[in-house]
Amino acid sequence: MNNKLLIWLIQTGELLPLDKVEKRMRTTLLADKLLERGHSVIWWASAFDHFKKKLLFLEDTDIDLKDTFKIKMLKGIGYKKNICFSRFIDHRIISRKFKKLAPNMPKPDIIITSMPPHDLAYEAVRFAKSNNIPVLVDIRDPWPDIFLNHVPPIFRRVAKIIFYKDFKMVENMMKMANGLIAVSNTFLEWGLNYAGRKKKWLDVVFYLGCSKNLNVNNKPNKPNKIVPLIGSLKCNFVVTFIGTFGSYHNPSILLDCANKLEKYNITFVLAGDGEFFKEIKRKSSTMQNVIVTGWLNQNEINVLLKYSDIGICPTTKRIDLFPNKAFAYLSSGLPIISAFKGDLMEVIEKYQIGFNYQANDVDALVEYIRILYKDNKIYKKKSGNACKVFDEEFDAELIYERYVEHIEKIVRGKGY
Repeated sequence: MNNKLLIWLIQTGELLPLDKVEKRMRTTLLADKLLERGHSVIWWASAFDHFKKKLLFLEDTDIDLKDTFKIKMLKGIGYKKNICFSRFIDHRIISRKFKKLAPNMPKPDIIITSMPPHDLAYEAVRFAKSNNIPVLVDIRDPWPDIFLNHVPPIFRRVAKIIFYKDFKMVENMMKMANGLIAVSNTFLEWGLNYAGRKKKWLDVVFYLGCSKNLNVNNKPNKPNKIVPLIGSLKCNFVVTFIGTFGSYHNPSILLDCANKLEKYNITFVLAGDGEFFKEIKRKSSTMQNVIVTGWLNQNEINVLLKYSDIGICPTTKRIDLFPNKAFAYLSSGLPIISAFKGDLMEVIEKYQIGFNYQANDVDALVEYIRILYKDNKIYKKKSGNACKVFDEEFDAELIYERYVEHIEKIVRGKGY
C-alpha cells in the first residue's frame, strides 16, 4: 500500500485556516498533523462562519491551501442563532450538496466526519459504507438530543416524535460507522449507546486540546485589542472568560460576580461574541472592573491569557461538556472554575486544578474567585497542577499525533 493517504475531513462549524491569526481548532490541528506526515487532506466545510454568523463566500467555493490540502466550502442559507430552524435548513442543504458532489470526487482512504451536524455526518457514513471506505464519526455534541433541552419538559415526548427521523438517522450512523471518536468519555458513551454495542479498539476519546501558549510578545507587531489594556491587566488580578456569548456559555454571571467583588483589585475580562454580546456590553458599560473585548483572534487570546489569573467556564444549564476554553486556560497554567459536569468536572477534581460550582450559583463562584485571589499558596498549587496536566494530557501536539497514528493504524492494518 502507498504510505501516503487521502483523507476526507468533514466539519462545518469551525474556524477555517484562511487567516493565520485565527484560532486553530480541532479539524485544523488534525489536518496539520496529517499534512506533516505526508498525507493529503480534503476538508468538506461550510461557506458560513458559525462564530461570526456571516457568509464567507456567496457560492460553493474550493480553496487549495497547499497541493495536498483542499477546502471545499458548501453554501447553505446561514443562520443567526445556534438553535433555530434556519440552522436546521442550512445543514440539510449542505448535506444534500455533499451527497450530490461526493461521488464525483477521488475516493479517499478514510473519512473522518464530525457530528454535528448529524445529517451531513449521516450522508458521509452512508457514502463511505457504499464505497467500502472506513469511516470514523467524531462526536463533538450530542445532536439531536441536545435540542430537547430547549423544549419544555411537557412537550419533549412530542418533540421526539417530530424529530423521529433525525434520532433514527443518528442511530443508523453510529451503527454503520467503523469506529467512534469523541471529545469526552461522556460523549463516547452516548455514541456507543446509540450504536447498541460495547467499546472496541477503534473507539477512542481524543480531547479537543490546544497548542501551548508560549513566548507571547508583550507588544505584538500587528494591531492587537489587548495591548491598550495591558497596563490595567498588569496591576490587577484578572478573571477571564473566552468564548461564545451563547445560551449554554452565557457569561452574564460574571457581571454579578464583578458587582459582589467590586472592592477587590480584580478585573473581569469577557472576550468573545454571540447572541448575548450586545446585552452584556450594555450592562457592563458603567462597571469599572469589567472589560468586554469583543471577538479576539488567536494572537490576542494568547496575550490576554498571559495576563490572566483564572479561567471561567460558566454554563446556565446542567450539561456534560469539556469546552475549548478549558484547554486554552490550562495551556497558560490558569486554575479553572467551572459549572460543567462530565469529564471537565472529573478532571478538575482528580488533578486539583480549580473548583466546580453548580450552574447559576453566583455566591459559590464568587467565593472560589475570592479564595484564589486571597490565598497565594492554594493558587500556586492549582496553577502548577494545571501546567502539569496540560503537558501530560491536553497538549495538542500529543493529542493529534495520537489521533493521526490511530487513523493510519485503521487504514494500513485493515482492522476495521
